[in-house]
Amino acid sequence: MAGPSADFELSMDELRAVAGYAAGCAEQTLVLFQRAHPDDPRPVEAIQAARVFADGAARSRLQRVAAVEGNRAAKAATDEPARHAAYAAGAAAAAAYLHPLAKATQVGHILGAAAHAARAAELAQGDDPVVAEYVLAAAAGRATPVVREVLERYPRAPEGNSRVAVLMRRLDSLLRDPPPTPRVVDDDGPFFHGTRADLRPGDLLTPGWMTNYGSGRESRNIYLTASREGAPLAAELAQGDGPPRVYRVEPTGPIEDDPNVTDKRFPGNPTRSYRTKQPLRVVEEVVDWEPPPAALVERIRSRTGELAELGIEAMDD
Repeated sequence: MAGPSADFELSMDELRAVAGYAAGCAEQTLVLFQRAHPDDPRPVEAIQAARVFADGAARSRLQRVAAVEGNRAAKAATDEPARHAAYAAGAAAAAAYLHPLAKATQVGHILGAAAHAARAAELAQGDDPVVAEYVLAAAAGRATPVVREVLERYPRAPEGNSRVAVLMRRLDSLLRDPPPTPRVVDDDGPFFHGTRADLRPGDLLTPGWMTNYGSGRESRNIYLTASREGAPLAAELAQGDGPPRVYRVEPTGPIEDDPNVTDKRFPGNPTRSYRTKQPLRVVEEVVDWEPPPAALVERIRSRTGELAELGIEAMDD
């Protein structure tokens, strides 16, 4: 697809990939609108219109009308999370009309749904920017090679003062820029690990177990901390039937900062939280640890459940 004024080629199959990507991003927070306005089908219909086109139907008036109606639903929404969830749906339908023009404003057709979904999610969680970062990380992971290649044909997302503009530029950077080089960790420990597993000195803790956060997917890392306060909290939150346990451990390979803490909440890693892809060797069980406040444990579990309802993986692994 390239008209006389086009700056580059943009095939219909590529447009379908972009529309499908936008729909996937918008679906994540649709529940926030449905919860506030269960009788308004317009955002659902907008995402469905995007899906119809992504699945092979001709691009038609259906996507234009659905995009407009999704945005109207946003304007009529009674709370801000619902509003941005509806805007995300409208942006998904509008993604079908991405134009092959080298203008920064066109990037909104690719990334706008994800940016609004991230804004909806963080507002739903008390305007917590860490939640938005999780949504953007998931959106970056969702982007196929085709979507990434299409994005590269356009200028960077435009600068703006709105939170949505900031989120869009953040996602644009996640998709285009190489990840930062991990910091070389210089920490002599001692190190601790919280779990519910019954272990003995010399046992090895390895990656590959289900995570205790988000969807409970298989973890590619194993986590440790040099803080005696952090390991008991991890032990209380751990999955399993046994009692929470804390072990002193030693890494058998290189360790790196835990990005779930250092990148998102505590830059510089004052909590001394780390992860590794190599096994941890159990040195001894720690028996004199202080349990974290029960209210804190319950608050974290409740929050994790709320994020899971939004399809948010609260673990950057």
